[in-house]
Amino acid sequence: MTKYHSKQVVVNGIKFQSKLEGTRYQQLLWLLEAEEITDLKLQPEFQIFEGYIDAVTGEKHRSRYYVGDFQYVDTKTHQTIVEDTKGVETDVFKLKWEMVQAKYPEYVFRKLTSRDV
Repeated sequence: MTKYHSKQVVVNGIKFQSKLEGTRYQQLLWLLEAEEITDLKLQPEFQIFEGYIDAVTGEKHRSRYYVGDFQYVDTKTHQTIVEDTKGVETDVFKLKWEMVQAKYPEYVFRKLTSRDV
């Protein structure tokens, strides 16, 4: 079990944090095989906050990232889609979700729940 009581699963030798994420990966593999999507990537990273050194204290602050579950290109629309499968939305996730969408408008961001998969 994970922190939010999701059950980890293994699909094609890849460990996923939840059954929802594993199921979505299987669906995306079918879409990839059917050539409806291309360039499937797992765990794409997007920098949302650049690291810096505080000019007053000298304290180092590291860069912050949003890490999605999947990224792919829709062959019909040619849009790059970034997906996140969610059972529980934390406050940190909500903040990062807003920030990544604002910083990367060239991507289409989709949040999927068990009702969507």
